[in-house]
Amino acid sequence: MTKATKNKTNKNVPKRKLARILWIACPIVLVGLAVWLILAYGASSATPPPSGNSTGPADRVDIVYFHRTARCYSCRWLEAGTNYTVNTYFADELTSGRLTFQVINIDDEANADIAEKYGAYGSQLFINTIKDGTDHIEQATDVYLLIGREEAFVTALKNKIEKCLNGES
Repeated sequence: MTKATKNKTNKNVPKRKLARILWIACPIVLVGLAVWLILAYGASSATPPPSGNSTGPADRVDIVYFHRTARCYSCRWLEAGTNYTVNTYFADELTSGRLTFQVINIDDEANADIAEKYGAYGSQLFINTIKDGTDHIEQATDVYLLIGREEAFVTALKNKIEKCLNGES
């Protein structure tokens, strides 16, 4: 091996070691970041868990849709689908006050208290079943999978609201 070849080979050794380290470190860092994001934003929530201790119909059910100022198609669709479902199938309950529907911009400082109560941080739909003066807040995550599928969305949300009104949730 000539002196020139030997020097060239030695210069590449640190680059190969660095490449190996990066191939190992990058996936570990990405997995760690994903776990942190899930724990920080997905699993932890200030939302109290739903409780099924009391029986009988709910005193009131509050449907609360939170959104940010900048909104995507899905965010707008979720609001429109919820509005349609609530106003089409629960007009009597809305009139009597047994059911309420609110659309709240989470970016507005005036809404900070209600956002904190629900543990909201983005585009989210909550159903709060109030029994005996106690809030039973539940995030309606299952309806997100039905965005764009109007009939399935309306049926799922309608059934969920009916169960809450009847005290079955």
